Amino acid sequence: MRHIYLNMKNFVKVIFFNLLLLVIIYSCSKDPSDAIETVPAEPIASQYAIENDSIIDFLQTHFYNYQDFVKLSSNETTELIIDTISGDNADKIPLFNQVTTMSIDIVDENDDIVPHNLYYVINRNGNGANPTVADSVFVSYKGMILNKSTFDSRKLPTWLDQTSVVRGFQEFTALLKRGDINVNSNGTYGFENFGIGFVIMPSGLGYYNRASVTIPAYSPLIFQINLNTLNTTDHDGDGVNSINEDLDGNHIFRDDDTDADNTPNYLDPDDDGDGVLTKDEYDTDGNGIPDDTDGDGTPDYLDND
Repeated sequence: MRHIYLNMKNFVKVIFFNLLLLVIIYSCSKDPSDAIETVPAEPIASQYAIENDSIIDFLQTHFYNYQDFVKLSSNETTELIIDTISGDNADKIPLFNQVTTMSIDIVDENDDIVPHNLYYVINRNGNGANPTVADSVFVSYKGMILNKSTFDSRKLPTWLDQTSVVRGFQEFTALLKRGDINVNSNGTYGFENFGIGFVIMPSGLGYYNRASVTIPAYSPLIFQINLNTLNTTDHDGDGVNSINEDLDGNHIFRDDDTDADNTPNYLDPDDDGDGVLTKDEYDTDGNGIPDDTDGDGTPDYLDND
């Protein structure tokens, strides 16, 4: 078990720069820096069926160190350990009996929807707000594949941009709640009551056919995540929170491009391409409702007419 204490001055600095810059994402990013190969893509539906069967088998034959999470104090965490149910561990409760299932729709090569299950356990809910799938999160985490080898681990919290991590990480982190920040008399700070959990996902919610030195193509992934705190993001500074720039609500931010200029709305300060910045036509009367001057049902900031 461990406690997290960091310098408060540095923490404030990190928050400030997080509002200005996108963080550098490492192994849980959509484009891992150690990627070395992209193999031919298999049909999504058949590949998911194969992987889901292997995940189910894994859940039925493995357990995690659930007893270590029972007596955690409010400012503690412990590392996820997964092992096989056999021998001295024959009486352990299988993961299959402890996970909750969440379904995420993936569009395949034929534009058909293929629901993908991810399986998760929340060990501690957290005590604050949930991040959205568009926010920045201050997390520590551990990433593994089904052979239980670790491909990445961050024991000290780091900022990650939810729009830049793999889909399963993004969706699961949004189920956790942030913790409380306590400032100590010596200038350090710590977190209490932060959300803790882990998720097991098929490769369609991870890297799919992209291989790296430590992650083979088509690898289901396991992430343990501790959510310390979060920042609500407005990536382009246009006055519209990034989560509200996902117009179709599919949690994919790069497919919303109102003016078709190849810059998605969440990164575009002029969403409709009319030469007027979104921040100058979004809500000019300050009533919290996007303006629609011509009453055609399309807000001004998305209407170039």
